[in-house]
This record gives sequence, structure tokens and C-alpha cells, in this order.
Amino acid sequence: MTTKFSPILKVKNLDVEKLENEISKLNNQKKTLTHDINSLKDELQNSSVPRSGTINLLKQNFFQNDIIKQNIDLKLQNIQFLEEQIKSTKLLLKKAMLEYEKINYLHQLEEKKIIDKIKKEEAKNLDEIGTLLFTLNKE
Repeated sequence: MTTKFSPILKVKNLDVEKLENEISKLNNQKKTLTHDINSLKDELQNSSVPRSGTINLLKQNFFQNDIIKQNIDLKLQNIQFLEEQIKSTKLLLKKAMLEYEKINYLHQLEEKKIIDKIKKEEAKNLDEIGTLLFTLNKE
């Protein structure tokens, strides 16, 4: 049943869904970064120092390990940033859900008023029909 709050209710519902999707997207990004970090840590752990060769080979190995460590640090910083975004988006979601519930409550009150009005009209019409039938049966 449509009321004057129906369009507002739809918009509020879209806002809530949009924020829920955003949180889901951020969580997926966080999981991906965590997986990447674990892969980099495994790569770093499996890296071994060459036992023979030139000093350049040793420097290259240390340089590669340093790059892996920098990538891990960068991904950890990204995770922290995502966690902050998730927290702020959850607060926005909480506010949006509260607004949705307020409008939904008003929408339900309006629906109840409309239903009560329809019931009163039906009762009035039934009374009129009953009165007409009573007078017709009397005659």
C-alpha cells in the first residue's frame, strides 16, 4: 500500500543497501590484502640466502627481500585504512538504518490509518445496506 512516506522509504532502503554493499566491498578488499600479505610472508620465509656466488647475487637477494618487506608494510597500512573506512561506513549504516526505521514506522502508521478509514467506510456501507434491506423487508 502506498502512502506519502513510500517514496522516502524506498530511498532510505536504497541508502541502507548501498552502505551494506560498500561494507561488503571493503571487507573483500581487506581479505584480499590479508591473503596477499600471507603470500608475501610465505615468499619471504621460503627465500634463502645464496651459499655461493658473487656479492651481487647476495645484494640482489637482500634487495628482493627488502622489497617484499616494503610491500607487506604497504599492504598493512592499506588494511588499517580499510578498517577505518569500514568503521566509519558502519556508523553511517547505523544512522541510515535508524532513519529507515523512523520512516518505516511513519509509513506503517499511515497504512494503519488508511486501513482503519477503509474499515469504517465498509462498516458504514454495510449499515446502510442493512438498513435498506430492513426497510425493503418491512414493506
